[in-house]
Amino acid sequence: MDFISGLIGPIVELVLWVVWWTIFEALPAVFYFTALALLFAATFGKIRVEFPERLTRIGWTGALQIKRPTEGQVILSPALGVIAGFVIWAVVVSAAIIVRAYQS
Repeated sequence: MDFISGLIGPIVELVLWVVWWTIFEALPAVFYFTALALLFAATFGKIRVEFPERLTRIGWTGALQIKRPTEGQVILSPALGVIAGFVIWAVVVSAAIIVRAYQS
């Protein structure tokens, strides 16, 4: 019985670690790559999700500003890409729930 009770703690710790990893590392990566692929394809290349290469400092504050590319494309930062990917998946899951509810 002591062997089983000694396994409970590590198993609970492993489950909590997997949940933590899923929420804070796996899901943002899935959301980011969803936005990376779908926003570029859906807008025919007008919106890209990438880390901006051209940053300039604004005046005396030293705050960084993203310069727009000359091609007329909009560049979203990786953080905004994660948010856009979350919105895309939220719409997909909501639509699936609504369709399932009306099929019954």
